Amino acid sequence: MEQIKKALEDFMAGIDKDPRISLSHIGLFSVLLHVREEFEGKEPFPIRRDELMKSAKISSTATYFKIIRQLHEYGYIHYLPTFNRMSQSKVSLSSKEETVQN
Repeated sequence: MEQIKKALEDFMAGIDKDPRISLSHIGLFSVLLHVREEFEGKEPFPIRRDELMKSAKISSTATYFKIIRQLHEYGYIHYLPTFNRMSQSKVSLSSKEETVQN
């Protein structure tokens, strides 16, 4: 539970001054935070696009890919996509120090 609190505090500290972040970014990040805890905080953890989209209330795959790519580009997550349908993409959450640098 302490890991969730730290990751959320780091994210909130970063987005507080970041005008690029929208509700979709916050929603997807919160779902990623939940998924990470399902894997006991181990990183990188596997993700499933369909599950993330449903939980984050994102209905378009184009929007999903845009938001997850932006979270990666802005330094809030490390997104390791796979282009193989038989394997899952992976994500790591960035620390406060990494986010501030971007």
